[in-house]
Amino acid sequence: MEIKLHITMNEKLFLKNPEHTELGKKIIQHSIRLIYDNGFEAFTFKKLAGDIGTTEAGIYRYFENKHRLLIYIVAWYWSWLEYRVSVHTNNIDDPVIKLKKSFNYWRPP
Repeated sequence: MEIKLHITMNEKLFLKNPEHTELGKKIIQHSIRLIYDNGFEAFTFKKLAGDIGTTEAGIYRYFENKHRLLIYIVAWYWSWLEYRVSVHTNNIDDPVIKLKKSFNYWRPP
């Protein structure tokens, strides 16, 4: 059985939804890795385009600039974390236990 989860993002963050195409998914995946490896200041759409084998114009069809891309990635991450906490604390009535269990998901790996 396969379960698909879709996190709805604010449509003002992107020009074309990156979750709807393979190129869009590559943009997100490789952006995260490049930002992690090199830092946000050193990250450019030119480097990203070279990494995924597309043009800068292809990336600009999805995001206006790297700041919008970063906001998209951060917003998606927080939405995903919110979902995980919600699922794992849904049946807990005690607020103290719920809070303690929630903190387990907010810690970095």
